[in-house]
Amino acid sequence: MSKKDSPLQPQQRKQPLAHADLEWNENGQPVSTAFDDIYFSTTCGIEETRHVFINGNRLPERFSALNQNECFTLAETGFGTGLNFLCAWACFEKEAPESARLHYISTEKHPLAREDLQQALSIWPELASYSKQLTACYIPAVEGHQHFSLDGGRIKLTLCMGDTLSLLPDLEGQVDAWILDGFSPAKNPEMWQPGLFSAMARKSHLNTTYATFTAARIVRDGLIQAGFSVEKGSGFGLKREMINGKLIHKPDDQTIRPLWYQGTTQPSSGMDEKTRSAIIVGGGLAGCNTARALAERGWKITLLEQHNALAMEASGNPQGILYTKLSANQTPLSRFIAQGYLYSISLLNTYARQQPDLWQQSGVIQLAINEKVRTRHLELARHFPEDFLSFLSREELSERAGIPLEHEGIYFPHAGWVDPANFCKALAKHDNINVVANARLQSLKKDENGWTLTLQSEDNIQTMQSRDVIITCAKASTQLPPLSYIPLKNIRGQITEISSTDKSSLLKTTVCGKGYAAPAIKGRHTIGATFDFQSDSAEVLEKDHEQNLSMQETCAPEIYKALGGAQAHILGGRASFRCTTPDYMPAVGAIVDQACFQEDFAMLRKNMKHRFTQPPKYLKGLYINAGHGSRGLITAPLCGELLAAQMNGECSPVTSDLLDHLNPTRFLVRAMSRNKT
Repeated sequence: MSKKDSPLQPQQRKQPLAHADLEWNENGQPVSTAFDDIYFSTTCGIEETRHVFINGNRLPERFSALNQNECFTLAETGFGTGLNFLCAWACFEKEAPESARLHYISTEKHPLAREDLQQALSIWPELASYSKQLTACYIPAVEGHQHFSLDGGRIKLTLCMGDTLSLLPDLEGQVDAWILDGFSPAKNPEMWQPGLFSAMARKSHLNTTYATFTAARIVRDGLIQAGFSVEKGSGFGLKREMINGKLIHKPDDQTIRPLWYQGTTQPSSGMDEKTRSAIIVGGGLAGCNTARALAERGWKITLLEQHNALAMEASGNPQGILYTKLSANQTPLSRFIAQGYLYSISLLNTYARQQPDLWQQSGVIQLAINEKVRTRHLELARHFPEDFLSFLSREELSERAGIPLEHEGIYFPHAGWVDPANFCKALAKHDNINVVANARLQSLKKDENGWTLTLQSEDNIQTMQSRDVIITCAKASTQLPPLSYIPLKNIRGQITEISSTDKSSLLKTTVCGKGYAAPAIKGRHTIGATFDFQSDSAEVLEKDHEQNLSMQETCAPEIYKALGGAQAHILGGRASFRCTTPDYMPAVGAIVDQACFQEDFAMLRKNMKHRFTQPPKYLKGLYINAGHGSRGLITAPLCGELLAAQMNGECSPVTSDLLDHLNPTRFLVRAMSRNKT
């Protein structure tokens, strides 16, 4: 792929986000020094939120009217202290049916630091149970979308960090109600622009409501021009008026995304709430995360695994590392990895409350093993906040590692290592998930009722039927004819397990150089891992053990010595295959009918700018989630979540442009644009 054709070109360099600069008034309430404005009413912030935003959008009665498993999407401009979110959550918990779900989306250009957020919310002890969950996952000043699953998956929070006017157009999906907050139009005129109201209208359906504390003329006129009704009401406290209303005129479609990427976010093929079911093929990280995301939405899932237990392939290593290779240039790949990293940490911490040995949040060190890597690390440290990553000296890293290190580098304090197999088992432990082991998929055929799967189970051949099928079996996915156009490839990797010593047991954090070494668990370390693009052998090789040790000797000689050096006691190893794509982004989403696509979009071979009028035809009910490479622990959980959102017609947890970079159809488009079959 040429640089010109690459989908991973960086966006224009932007300044990193900065935390909000606050002062605290005599009542202990936060005040923005940049906007010289309060975050909530000095009279009573909770009552203001309930009067203006909760009741202004008629949320109590709308929540109570939701169907089982229905999702309500509430979007906000100006997350601030999170007070509106917590009040909406409390209202939803009180009023909504038990299986209904809330997706809360909020933008914020000047996020509070975690300590400021905790201090601000401490004013409201009645919200403590909610604020505790919020602050536990809050790492604020990372630009882009951050998605979190709270309250056992019933509450989804998507924080969009950056400029509201830039972020809203990239929102994929439709909103049911808007909370128009943020500082007053007089003090924050950059936000209250016509572009805000037109973006709201494009992301709304008829009867989507809004409510706001301000009745300023510029706001009323902007809303009316965008297609919303405007009704005045009594304001709260010292504010005389507020306004609310709903969308009454849908604007003309102004979508600028390529037509061939549209139509993927839609409810699944005509099933009601009581009969939604799907078959997922593949019991690794991708399959188990997808199964859990759908199960939490009320789907009945049959999870097929060809081996006798879950996570027997690449997801079965004893210690998986939350390793992030980022770019300060904000490429789509880097943005996706950063968002997936934060989502995985939040999810793992949730499961670890019941299963503490699931993962160890011990931190991860990435060594600057040469000047090129050092330069990149320094750039990353300038772009990201210190509570996300920091560039540290050799001495500082050695202190965190517990063993002397030879290089400086970056430190990820919230990262660590995971037991992937137990993570998969925890994900699959749900009343709506049925795991069927020893079931190898032989064929997949489309029929009038959906899909027929032919399975080999031990010595028996059996068939299963389902309207919806999700393929998550890595490289084997492309053996199925409908998915053959997706260029998945295998990369062999071998890890080595080494007996711990008194010295090596001092290692407290995972250290990554050319390879990695993880802290000891149950008397053994995991080191790795080789990359072999040629071999298709799953045999554990002695030369690969030697290579893994050699990487430690080169980059972390003191760790190598602590392990025993050339006399290290090798307990065993494991060889498996990372499945990746040419652009290193997973393939996630609905599958198009390849023959119809090549016919309907034949002009792509001659003119990429040709104006098509019809979206592509999809093979209804067929989806994929594969190609996660060595980053499955970071990308598979978020991809499972976004695929479940697509299948339920919900707002996506990632931006529309990232969806395009994940869309499996991208490979057909690229091949046709180069006039390849």
